[in-house]
Amino acid sequence: MTRLLFSIPVHERPDIVLEQIRNIGYFCPGSVICLHVSATALAEKEAFRALCEAENVLINPNSYETKWSAGIMHTHISNFLHANGTNVAFDKIVLISSNEMLVKPGLADYVGKYDIGSQMEVYDKASDWGVFREAYLQHPGMQSFLSLLSLPLFFGGQAEGQFASRHIFSQLSRAFIDHFPMESIGFPIEEVVLPTFAARLAMTGVTVGQPITLCNYCNNLDIDADVVETVRSGKGAVFALRIPKALRSPHVGASVLDSVFSVKRVPREACELRDYINSLMV
Repeated sequence: MTRLLFSIPVHERPDIVLEQIRNIGYFCPGSVICLHVSATALAEKEAFRALCEAENVLINPNSYETKWSAGIMHTHISNFLHANGTNVAFDKIVLISSNEMLVKPGLADYVGKYDIGSQMEVYDKASDWGVFREAYLQHPGMQSFLSLLSLPLFFGGQAEGQFASRHIFSQLSRAFIDHFPMESIGFPIEEVVLPTFAARLAMTGVTVGQPITLCNYCNNLDIDADVVETVRSGKGAVFALRIPKALRSPHVGASVLDSVFSVKRVPREACELRDYINSLMV
């Protein structure tokens, strides 16, 4: 069976992160989890380190600064490099956030079908998505990254729920380090690097899977118990209006819920949605 490494950047609420660790352990047993604790949360790093008592949880010794919407791909790269340097075995890496939760089993089997999974939206000047900006396309690192891949444009997609094989992510990590700094660069590069890598592979005949997280930060979808049950069924579709200047969801308005295993956003506090998802873990 495919063994997954979950990469999670964290910056607050060790107690909620512990709940997420238990959630992953229930719905995707046998997985490995690597936490990157933001430099802005160093005061709580010991509390996060206590979570490492579980043998499947790694705490990245590096703590890079993170800024909202300014790029956190460097934290996932760092998590991968740390996990790759240990004796922990894993086959694929899955990028998730600390405010999402798994809601059904079967993720390892789904991810095992693909070498890489990502949304792939081609750079389009007609789109109003905030990441499709000429300044980001002309960023020196982006230009050299695209030159490496022999592409004139980048691709974009939601960061949450992207995944890749250990081999592919190793290649991506080397490319990232060669062309971008290990810091926030001013825009959400995590929504660009893996989608662009995935698109380049798709051009060579690789079948790319869907990201595994249903997100509502770009639309008006109210994630509640009914939506969770629809996701768990893997049938039908959910519908919502896109927020202007936000990214199109790969899962809204399409019958692809058999590829969804996690939902976001789940507030990092006690709430009805969190309680309902926890009630599924019986």
